[in-house]
Amino acid sequence: MKDVLGIIKFEDATVDVAGLAEHRPIPSLTFLGRYRLIDFMMSNLSNSGVSYIQVYVKNKPRSVYEHLGSGRSFNINSKHGKLRVHHGEEALQSEAYNTDIRSFLSNRQFIEEARKEYVIIASSYMVYTIDFNKVLEDHKKSNADITMVYSPIKNANESFFGCDTLRINKGKRVTGMAKNLGKYKTRNISLETYVMKKSTFLKLCDLGYKTSSLYWFNNIIQDELENYSVNAHRHSGLVYPINSLAEYHKANLELTSYKEGRKIFNPEWPILTRTNDSPPVRYGSDSIVSSSVIANGCKINGTVVNSVLGRGVIIEKGAVVVNSIVLPGSKIGKGIHLDHVIVDKNAVVEKVNELKGSLDSPVYVKRRDRI
Repeated sequence: MKDVLGIIKFEDATVDVAGLAEHRPIPSLTFLGRYRLIDFMMSNLSNSGVSYIQVYVKNKPRSVYEHLGSGRSFNINSKHGKLRVHHGEEALQSEAYNTDIRSFLSNRQFIEEARKEYVIIASSYMVYTIDFNKVLEDHKKSNADITMVYSPIKNANESFFGCDTLRINKGKRVTGMAKNLGKYKTRNISLETYVMKKSTFLKLCDLGYKTSSLYWFNNIIQDELENYSVNAHRHSGLVYPINSLAEYHKANLELTSYKEGRKIFNPEWPILTRTNDSPPVRYGSDSIVSSSVIANGCKINGTVVNSVLGRGVIIEKGAVVVNSIVLPGSKIGKGIHLDHVIVDKNAVVEKVNELKGSLDSPVYVKRRDRI
């Protein structure tokens, strides 16, 4: 993959992880206790041998800069590769103008300076694993102008709302695109991952911006389906779209299952992340833990079932945490009962005896809140 530039683009307005996204961009969302969402796509690119990567951030880029650093944690050697993080520097009249195409063109110089023939464009809010070597090989064999990665989804009436659906003919060509409104159970869902020559990518960006200042990259592809040959590459593995608080909640809880987790976490395809030094988990004599993912530095003296605890979380004696996600540095006090709750970073729950939500509507406790 020496001739490929990897681009991780930011999400559009259909991705709204209410509460969590108020304090950090979507790529920085903590996932499964010790990861960030962007780790999965960074790992896909790095494991596939892509060493030149550009990451585009919609807003609040600080946490992305801190997490990615020089790229060393993701096996990007600065002598043979390059990691760049870009964010919008233009003054925009409205957030509606903050599109991926505008961001690409604002940083066109860096795209052109990367002497690569092909580009792989992907989104960070889609959690899945994929070998891009196979996608590029399929793209070249197809003689298509563009290859789009999709997944045949059987619960499109319950998930993937707002994502693009693809109409695909017998020749594996994309002939139509539309938004998933949840009307149908089975749909071919675009994973917002595209492979094409860099020259084609820049031509489409120019055309998209010329067509409309509010166009996103997927909009111009939809417009140009008759003018470009678009190949469909099927991905059959597990995919989680983290485009709402409910989807974030569901994905974390499902991956506490060892059976489901094995579909994403493979020793031969490691999920890379930035690590830090922290002590191991301390389990008290009264602790009960089952079917959960526990990060380093936690102190548990209560009960944790089917939940995810981030680094440094404290669960005091008599507390019961079920079907919940507690982000790093938070504390659950004595006798507190949480069920389907998301507790943001450094929050303390010690006065309210019980908080109870549901799988589709979890209770959210604000960052640094005290309740």
